Amino acid sequence: MRRRLREDDGQLLLLILVYAAIAIALVVVVVDVSKLFLYRRALSGAADAAALAASQSPDEGQLLTVGVGSSLPLSQDSVEVAVDRYVANARLSDRFPGLTWTVTTDGAIATVEFEAPVKLPFTGAVLDGGSARITVDASAESPVTP
Repeated sequence: MRRRLREDDGQLLLLILVYAAIAIALVVVVVDVSKLFLYRRALSGAADAAALAASQSPDEGQLLTVGVGSSLPLSQDSVEVAVDRYVANARLSDRFPGLTWTVTTDGAIATVEFEAPVKLPFTGAVLDGGSARITVDASAESPVTP
């Protein structure tokens, strides 16, 4: 009986199970964080392109009456229309389901903010809903130089 208590049979199996659990946890974290990073990068690129499209869409009424100064005259309506058109043409709603955006301008610089939920591969399978919201913004000035 005493000999049986001192034996260490099965200790290696326990060690392998602990290391396997750690490895699985690391894979889960790395995959979810990678998905967040890549999604944010793609959304940021789309916001940059939308801001550029908005900055190149002057308010035609101001353009005809005031002319071109150091930058193209932008209005809230002109930049909103440009971003809406860009989102539709680039099919961003297909690439980023649940995408919402806001557009602002100070008359020379167009600022676009995109927000979209991202479903996480592992966390989404374990937790109900398992998603995060990503928010990015980008600004662009009209390309006219004096």
